[in-house]
Parts: sequence; C-alpha cells; structure tokens
Amino acid sequence: AAAAADFNRPGAYAGLYVCDSVTAGVPSTWGRPVAVGIVQEGTALRVDLAYTDVDELGREFTVYRGEVSEAPDRSFVTGYFSSCGGTFPARELVRLFPAATNVSDFQFAADGVWVSSEVPNIPGLTVQSCKWSLRRISTGTPSIRPCDAQD
Repeated sequence: AAAAADFNRPGAYAGLYVCDSVTAGVPSTWGRPVAVGIVQEGTALRVDLAYTDVDELGREFTVYRGEVSEAPDRSFVTGYFSSCGGTFPARELVRLFPAATNVSDFQFAADGVWVSSEVPNIPGLTVQSCKWSLRRISTGTPSIRPCDAQD
C-alpha cells in the first residue's frame, strides 16, 4: 500500500463500539453508541473516541494515534491506531479494515484488543476484543484531546 497523504477523511463519526470482555475471569458482552473525531496529517491519524458507560463510570474517552496507507490504485485505505490516553490507564491496538475511498459517505470498520488492570471500581485485569463500526457525519476538523505526556 502507498502512503495515504492524498487520502484525508477528517471529521466527526458516529457508530457502535461492541466488546467481548473478561474481567477477573468473568465474561460479558456489551456495546455502546460512540462519538469519534478523526484528524489526519499526511499519513498520521489522531482519533478521539467518547461514549457513556451506563453501568459504572459515566462519560469515558480514549485518544489514539496511528497511521493509514492507501492501495496503489487509491481505491481503499487501511491502517492502525493505538491508545495513548484516556479516562484511566488502558492499552488498545486497533486495526482499520480496508475501507473504500471513492464514496462520499465514508465509513469504516475496525477491531481491537483492549487491556487494563486499572479500571476504577473493578478489581483485576480486564481484557476485551472490540469491534468498531463508524460512519462520518461531518467533514469539519474536530478538536482532538492530546495523548498523555508519557506516551
């Protein structure tokens, strides 16, 4: 895949974030509507995801950074991003599935693995396999929270 410097899909996205989770050995599945902001500078991505945890913590967010690349014929883009900050310490690596670039209604799917042993009010290690499904709802450049300083 070629560099995606010509591909640029900043904006506000809406969709679903669905996870299969194991916390302290107990499995569960949950899903939430999410609001996501994406900024791209050359091939670099910055992503800001927010949702409301209705069971425990209220409003949560995670910020990410990563890269995208485009197919040689520029018909699709793919990439990855990894967490670099958020409501509490966690790590997530996300793979962006190939998404068509020749559509005005840009959308994409992704999957990731999320891990934390520091979820407030929840003892033990939490490991989640999460699916993202997002559609761009605005083409304006969003405000993205910064990554944590130590990353």
